[in-house]
Amino acid sequence: MPDSLNDFSSIKISRRQKTPLYAQLYNTILSRIQNGQITPGYLLPPVRKLAARLGINPGTVVSAYRELEQNGYIRSRAGAGSFVAELPTSPEQEPEDSIDLFEIPATEHDPSGSNIDMSSISLNPDIISIEQFKRLILKVLDRDQGHAFSYQESQGFGPLRESLTAYLALSGIHTTAGHLQIISGAQQGIDIIARALLAHGDYVFTESPTYPGAIAAFRARGAKIIGIPLCRSGIDLAILEEQLRRFHPRLLYIMPNLQNPTGITYDRETRSRLMGLARYYNVYVLEDDYIRELSYAKQPLLPLKVMDRDDRIIYLKSFSKIFMPGLRLAFLTMPSALADRILKVKRLADLSTSGLTQRVFDLYLREGIWQQHIRAIRRIYRTHYQYTEERARFLLPDKIRLLHPQGGLSFWGVLSEGINSTALCAAAAQNGLILTDGSGFYPLRTDTSHLRLSFATLTPAQIEAGLHILSRLLS
Repeated sequence: MPDSLNDFSSIKISRRQKTPLYAQLYNTILSRIQNGQITPGYLLPPVRKLAARLGINPGTVVSAYRELEQNGYIRSRAGAGSFVAELPTSPEQEPEDSIDLFEIPATEHDPSGSNIDMSSISLNPDIISIEQFKRLILKVLDRDQGHAFSYQESQGFGPLRESLTAYLALSGIHTTAGHLQIISGAQQGIDIIARALLAHGDYVFTESPTYPGAIAAFRARGAKIIGIPLCRSGIDLAILEEQLRRFHPRLLYIMPNLQNPTGITYDRETRSRLMGLARYYNVYVLEDDYIRELSYAKQPLLPLKVMDRDDRIIYLKSFSKIFMPGLRLAFLTMPSALADRILKVKRLADLSTSGLTQRVFDLYLREGIWQQHIRAIRRIYRTHYQYTEERARFLLPDKIRLLHPQGGLSFWGVLSEGINSTALCAAAAQNGLILTDGSGFYPLRTDTSHLRLSFATLTPAQIEAGLHILSRLLS
């Protein structure tokens, strides 16, 4: 072990820097891994010995090692220490099955009702008003006759794009119908942006953890994905700036409001500094706003796009999670410099999104029914959220810590050291409880200490029963 300590004796950690100590150590070790100074299989110094050598708290070293492991740069084995990992040298060597089944909508529910599903983050179908939907479908058919089933313009139904511009203006986003592209769900939107903007070998930055479908879309383009850790206030700006300086990515993919899976919402200072960094390093930002309307805070959450002064944010908004998932309806804003490319990729993808769906949703917006729908489901899910939070605080042992978001349909759980999320989820399934293993939310699947608990499709009684099962397993 003295050899590895000697290798690290030249590391300089300064308390005078604005960058947190753990981030300084993370960046230094990462730099040595990436430039080949320390190679795969290299055994890192033990936490306490390295902390003593550098004159820092052991917790600082633990935090740096944990972030390196979550991003796939090192591996840790109980009793053996932490080793530099075998890093993929090309996209083909990275995991191919990076989009997990838990992020793909299920085609069937459990007919016996024996399982408690705390994995789904789609709305409970039983709370959706079908009567309104039927009325509007008939209204569209009476008005448009057979034209309702014809191919739409590839960019999207014109009246819907006009309705959406008015809807966006309410949140402070001012655009035109000509700069909107209607798409068949957020997943298609991410794929379109990946194909329009990325070439093989380009770097893409994502939050870590992040949505697995985005990882799959970027990897399919041959992009190199670098995960940037999250703090309570949002993306870790110190690490982000260091990595921007080093890699100059083409795209930054983020969810500033009620991030999936953590539920974290960026604070104002983080948003402002993030926009400054994006401008300075000239990087496009793909903002995925998938569930902002389900904020339970007193003040509504605003998109990052409202701070966009130089047309570099591509704002992606899906209605699937808060409406009817099977309708697959979303839209994105197109920066002027990218509009032609985005339009061409969309035409190649599927010609056009369902015309009938677009016409019906246009009426939802024009008649104010969408706003009524949002208010109704927010009331329902605020109650579910508060109940889950209260019962989890009472029932769950200290072996799991839940992050408390400002809204959404789930909680992100941090497991105590020594508890493996994959094993826990497998054991839960054997006991009739379906959980979401957090490992799939990391680009290289290196984290096994997190899980996601959703209450989206459950009654209070089912929430209670599910938490009892989890409590028993953890105890």
